[in-house]
Amino acid sequence: MTSGTAVPRRALGAVQLAIAGLLLAQPLALRSVTAGTAVPTLAEPRSLIGLAPPALVAAGAVTLLSGIAAVRGRTLSARASLASPLLCVAVGVALGVDVGPDALSAPALRVSGVTPFVVAGAVVGGSLAPVVLGATREDTVALLAGAVLLLVGIALAPAPALALAAGLLGGGVAIGLLWVLDAESWRP
Repeated sequence: MTSGTAVPRRALGAVQLAIAGLLLAQPLALRSVTAGTAVPTLAEPRSLIGLAPPALVAAGAVTLLSGIAAVRGRTLSARASLASPLLCVAVGVALGVDVGPDALSAPALRVSGVTPFVVAGAVVGGSLAPVVLGATREDTVALLAGAVLLLVGIALAPAPALALAAGLLGGGVAIGLLWVLDAESWRP
């Protein structure tokens, strides 16, 4: 890569990191809204706001990894994108931990009932990155690992269809936008 293209790529990476930070912070703002229901249902339309946290976590994880690669002046490899579902699990669990004034010791920490759905939906969305990059870069290991993680996320979700919808919404939209904005990393 020439130095003439490295500076704009790094600037694009910094923008991606800022966007990823915003995406990953938004579920904290929604936590009070989604705390009333553990799993969104189609029977209760107001509960569909619960699709936003896993979608935002998935989009943030994919954008964060792409931004890190761009800041380093590199393209995101298919195998490095396997960190996206792991990041989704970590952020999803962290969002569900209730740290209040009563939580003074580790045994007092509680995980909210929304956490399994958020983690499963985010893993589905985060697994799209290794599937897409594995398919476009002909990396069979990343493609298969991403597909397995995607299927595990769907299988373990409390509401599989809605977790799939949230994951496709978050991860799919993020990959689509990155495909356009950061073509060097995402296009074959």
